Amino acid sequence: MSAWLVIDGGQDGFSTAYTFARATQPTGAAVTLSRLTGISAMRRALSVPGLSSAPSASLSADIENADGEITSAYAATPPMRRRAEVRTASGKVFSGIVTGLSLSSTATLDIVAGLDRPLSDKMPLRTSAVWGGWRDIRTLPWGYGRVTVAPIQYGADQRMFVLLDHPIAGVDVVKRDGVETPAYAWRNGLDSTGRAVAFLELAEALADGEQLAVTLRGRLHPETGRPIETPAEILWDVMTNLAGTDVTWSDLDDYRAETAGLTLGGLIDNADATIRATIDSLLQSTGSAWSAAMPGIAHLWPSAADPSAPAHQVTPLTAESPTATCQHDDIYTVLRVLYDYDHAAGRASRAVQIEAPDAIREYGRIEMEWNAGWLRSPRHAEELGHRILQAIARPRWRITWSQPLTDIAPGDWADLQHPLLPVSGRHRLSEAEQNFSGQSITCMVDAAAGDTPETVTGQLSSAFDPLIQAGITVEIAQNEIIFTARGDTGKPLPGAKVTLDGGIHRVADQNGRVSFPTVRGRHVLLVEAAGYPPSETVVIL
Repeated sequence: MSAWLVIDGGQDGFSTAYTFARATQPTGAAVTLSRLTGISAMRRALSVPGLSSAPSASLSADIENADGEITSAYAATPPMRRRAEVRTASGKVFSGIVTGLSLSSTATLDIVAGLDRPLSDKMPLRTSAVWGGWRDIRTLPWGYGRVTVAPIQYGADQRMFVLLDHPIAGVDVVKRDGVETPAYAWRNGLDSTGRAVAFLELAEALADGEQLAVTLRGRLHPETGRPIETPAEILWDVMTNLAGTDVTWSDLDDYRAETAGLTLGGLIDNADATIRATIDSLLQSTGSAWSAAMPGIAHLWPSAADPSAPAHQVTPLTAESPTATCQHDDIYTVLRVLYDYDHAAGRASRAVQIEAPDAIREYGRIEMEWNAGWLRSPRHAEELGHRILQAIARPRWRITWSQPLTDIAPGDWADLQHPLLPVSGRHRLSEAEQNFSGQSITCMVDAAAGDTPETVTGQLSSAFDPLIQAGITVEIAQNEIIFTARGDTGKPLPGAKVTLDGGIHRVADQNGRVSFPTVRGRHVLLVEAAGYPPSETVVIL
């Protein structure tokens, strides 16, 4: 077997390579020992937050220890949290962190995939305990984009508060018990520990029980000083500057291009959440899939095939034991996207519902809620809902096959051209399990069946009224249907031109409202307003 395990030497700087007796000897290690007796299978999978959150990839390696030499080497300095790699003659096939060691006649190392720390670590957020003994211990959050927060008391007189645990771009609105006040000042400064934070000072002290909510513009890039608000920028900052992993800016080039038109706003405020869970929550808002093992880290899901990218060929000559399975519980026909999360109120402010009429007739009404709290724009929430529902409102084939061991990562492309498989063409790998003992790898692709279904924007859920504000809201009064046209911030668009079903034109009044004679059924609305691209919306009444 031509595979070996390399363990970082820690402070002494010397790496040790454990090889199989028949292995090609590795290079680049200061110490080489032919003691490796086994490496477990390793499963790597994409996380698609909202649908499937994959566990961190892990494996175990067995090292011969009958003479106690491994016990002696690691007795005083167990290799906890050191880098570990599995390599073959073709290069590195796994990189992770040592998380456990068991010693007997065999030494077993547990290794979890990671960059330079396990993704199972908790987010390293501070709490207000660092300032001394306040009544309530609160997590000090990091915030991005435009977001509404509940400030954290800093002064004993309830006039001074900390907004976020880093400098910010600015404060837009301060409300006391829901009433806007201009009597405040904000600044970026140093707290009592010397940490740079954002402060808010009220002209009049907050009364006991009075609620304070602040809408602000969050974190700035530590080098450029620009606001950090696009998905790739936030992902990079969270992984690099907060979680402390070694993701580089260039790692996210493709994802940055995919999501350049999106702006987000939200908080990282759960000190009990793992790094993986935090990234899942962020990327669910953009409908993305991700894996630390994947080149590029993240991509929009589902993604259009890239004809220029290299791909693994899946044919009768290259694939062994191909199978395809399909399950009914993967189908949803109605998707309700919750977005614009208000962290001061503790709930989503708005929602939009997307429906797949043909799928509803075929499979029934099967509803799912999609938490996209980082999204702020109704247009972006609606686009997200259509993209996700078009993928999940039809059966999905789970395709698996085996092939000789090679370096295949989740997120790689595969070209399916096999007579036993129900789908063909180019698809991303959702999972890859490497079996080092059997010298094989099992690959998986999730592919939607059939044509893309039609999806429409349905009437907004009354459960959220009157808080929901979407691109179009609907009311029915006596013999009229009243539509309200709204912009990206949810504010009405007075003077907008609204065209119903390509025929009747109306101009919105000062409240963004237009009315048409009542006709139940499916309608297409075209909204045109200064400063916005034309927007077409399908509404079912």
